[in-house]
Amino acid sequence: MTIMDHGDWDLSEKGKNDAERHREKIDEHIRKNIKDAIAETPIITDRKGKKVKIPVKGLRDYKFVYGTNKKGQQGGVGQGEGKPGDIIERIPKRPKGSGPGDDRGGAGQEPGVDYMETEVDIDYLIKIMFEDLGLPWIEEKTKAQQLVPKGWKFETISKVGVESRVHKLRTMKEAIYRTSMYVREIMEETDCSEETAHKVLVQSQGDIERAISYIKTNTVDESIPSGDIYIEDEDKRYKQIEEDIEIHSNAVLICMMDISASMTTQKKYLARSMLFWLNEFLKKEYEFVEVRFIVHTTSAKLVSEEDFFYKGESGGTSCHTAFDLANYTIDTEYPLNEWNVYCVYISDGEDFNTDRTIESIKEMLKKEVNMLAYTEIQLVDKAGHGYTTFNQFELMNAIIENFKFPVQKKKHETIFLKNNDLRFLATIIRGKEHIYPALKWMLFEKEKK
Repeated sequence: MTIMDHGDWDLSEKGKNDAERHREKIDEHIRKNIKDAIAETPIITDRKGKKVKIPVKGLRDYKFVYGTNKKGQQGGVGQGEGKPGDIIERIPKRPKGSGPGDDRGGAGQEPGVDYMETEVDIDYLIKIMFEDLGLPWIEEKTKAQQLVPKGWKFETISKVGVESRVHKLRTMKEAIYRTSMYVREIMEETDCSEETAHKVLVQSQGDIERAISYIKTNTVDESIPSGDIYIEDEDKRYKQIEEDIEIHSNAVLICMMDISASMTTQKKYLARSMLFWLNEFLKKEYEFVEVRFIVHTTSAKLVSEEDFFYKGESGGTSCHTAFDLANYTIDTEYPLNEWNVYCVYISDGEDFNTDRTIESIKEMLKKEVNMLAYTEIQLVDKAGHGYTTFNQFELMNAIIENFKFPVQKKKHETIFLKNNDLRFLATIIRGKEHIYPALKWMLFEKEKK
């Protein structure tokens, strides 16, 4: 076998650097366009593999391209021997003016945009989407602490136990301390050397009276090493095994969604998309946050996560039923003195009894929940007209009339409202591009450590 020695590996290092730079460019593109990635991907309908395909414009995969080299020579690959003058292929000339809308088909004259597709784990998207955000207004409540097992620990030391759990270091310390006291007493009684005192103490197995008698009768066993230490049973210390726990504040997120007939397929998709990403974030960021799901038409019910995201219904709209059921669930399962409670409600704003819904919202806010967030979906067409059929039933208008929002921001062609005293947030979604900013509106920046 021939072994080749390559003294210069600059080309290999250059390839590694190019690959790393390529990965950095992909990561940078994903971070800049994260809001488009989560809005355009129908991830809530198919979570198999937990991956998202994202088009990355302006980048191509590395590949070999055959063509004219620097010397003007034509290169390529093929089979068999070619002859001068052989015609491989004729490429027809494209008619002028061909492009999108041209009856003859074909590409247009405008330059195209290069892009490649990359697969990204949902966990990675969540990380870069919310890396500086977290649950707002979370509190350490007196009874809101959950003891979470971490495993087992050996921190307690006692004088009793089984031999397999003897703490050697602590046992030796106790034996050395006791031996030093006994040696000093023997030396004071017999005026012997420290070395002799150590030997007779071991010879007498810790019995001081016998040790003194050995010295007085000149029966010291000189073969005993002077560094030996006799360990008595009372010197032994044992490790006690205990369950290791962490203390966590209990928190629950109650997701409420209108699934009535007025909530079209597109509206439901936007609502589910937003709550899906919020739910996924909480599961990754907080290991001990419970999530409950409520859907409603003219009546409300608690459903599973599966039913919440993948099943739909139709019927009338009574928004208060969702808040009534949430209030009942809080009172019976999540008392505020023990739980941090977060409530999120998404609707298109149509409501058969807005006044009653406002009363249910007021009842929830009186409980002093940690947060109530309302998101209203108001789709618009290309002309800028709203899709909502019954404008007089828009719940957002009623909320603005009944509650003061000192913080009001207009951004991304929508509005964001906040009342810090009530811990009440509200926003409007007019399209897929608003999902990401609405999610960030519900989550606050973490305090820098």
